Amino acid sequence: MYHNLAWDSLGVKSHAPGPYCFPIGNMVVIWVTHTGVAVADRIDVQQGTLSLMVLRTLEVLGPLHGYGIARRIEETSGDRLALNYGTLYPALLKLEQEGFIHGEWGASENNRRAKFYHLTAAGQKQLARETREWRETAQLIESFFALRPERA
Repeated sequence: MYHNLAWDSLGVKSHAPGPYCFPIGNMVVIWVTHTGVAVADRIDVQQGTLSLMVLRTLEVLGPLHGYGIARRIEETSGDRLALNYGTLYPALLKLEQEGFIHGEWGASENNRRAKFYHLTAAGQKQLARETREWRETAQLIESFFALRPERA
């Protein structure tokens, strides 16, 4: 099992298993070991899908801080994905700079300072656009799986 240094919820440094993220071509592989699921069971995440996952999560659940977004994405994926701060927070910053989400500082459940993100009107339009594009792409790819060998 792969390990990295992590800080627990109390801020104590520990040697704990953790996620790794690295690019391969136009794909981003999120390699996770902390959930107990074998690394080979992980899936490759296509570049650009994280923004769709974040926007949809905020649409469904409303305002969340970064940690809450990451945990919900992990849960939704059945723990096949894990997000680390180096993966999620640049995506959140980009979405905020593009005007698709807005962040406001507040207190988390454990009374710590956290930035809570919510979907903007532009973000709702972007989510609709990305959802439509992904569904169209999935239908296109599905048509190739439906192909049957021609009989001579």
